[in-house]
Amino acid sequence: MTIAAIRTVASATTALTIALVASQATAGNLAGINAISCGTDPSSISRVAKPTGAVHHLGNPNHIGLGLDRDFPAMVKLKMVYQHDGYAEIEHCGGTVIDSRHVVTAAHCVKAKDGMQWDRIELVAGDHSLESTKVIRRTAHQAVCHAGADTYLSNDIAIVKLDQPLPKEIVPAVIDDFRRPTVKPGGIAVGAGWPVTGAKAGQQTLQKVALSVTDVEWPGFITVTSPTGRVEGVCQGESGGPLMSRTNGYQSIAGVLSGIEPGTNDHTGEPCMKAGYDMYYTPIAAYRDWIENVLDLCSNDPDACRGKGARESFFLSAAPGQNAQAASAARYN
Repeated sequence: MTIAAIRTVASATTALTIALVASQATAGNLAGINAISCGTDPSSISRVAKPTGAVHHLGNPNHIGLGLDRDFPAMVKLKMVYQHDGYAEIEHCGGTVIDSRHVVTAAHCVKAKDGMQWDRIELVAGDHSLESTKVIRRTAHQAVCHAGADTYLSNDIAIVKLDQPLPKEIVPAVIDDFRRPTVKPGGIAVGAGWPVTGAKAGQQTLQKVALSVTDVEWPGFITVTSPTGRVEGVCQGESGGPLMSRTNGYQSIAGVLSGIEPGTNDHTGEPCMKAGYDMYYTPIAAYRDWIENVLDLCSNDPDACRGKGARESFFLSAAPGQNAQAASAARYN
């Protein structure tokens, strides 16, 4: 199947899903707001490590937030930890703080992987450098995914709830309003992430890149590329990270990273090495109401959003793993 066909299918599926949500009043359960729990129920999984989110090692309060990136102060690093007998496997993604307890990211980052559920999510916030002594660490065991999320990356959006709140110095991001995207074709937006793969793989400081918006599907994806046609952009391992618009000094998060163009690997197998490759973001403006419904339900009825330790297979398209490249090829062909 071609990428154009995949995007057509994804757009049609997403349109139907959003229409269903719009016709429903906020119900007292996740199904009523077109959402599912994709978190972990610690009581049902004996190998879950002791949560660290309740331990606050903040150092000198006067130093909190001093290392934040001025453009992406709400940007966070997410690590989904899969505990195995004797070792742990980690998947990498990004996310954006939308209040002191919640982070918006991509659904494919936090849904079950190869039939296995992650044991916990480890979050790093508070500094542009992952190696800084000023970083703030939290843990999460709860996440809610859009019920329509699928392997075509339709409805690729999720909310992670932290075990403990972030300090007030981590100011939540402004995100696009419902049906009012702040990006348009021909404009420039900014992507960000801590590279795991690609030309800058292994960088421990937050990398930012200006990106040219080539298409805004409604619903569907925001498609971006290098404005100069160079080998630059975000890559696998940065999924869920933000796309920021900037208009007249006003900044807003317009999308979360869902995937990249297939066939970008070089001769060594490294992805994102093709000049001018495309990147696909799920538009926040298509899901702002869904986000608000999830926050309302999970705040008023936390039990409704708790994980059940579900085991379901889902392809992590832009989160690197042992078989990520082979899976990527299979997904787009």
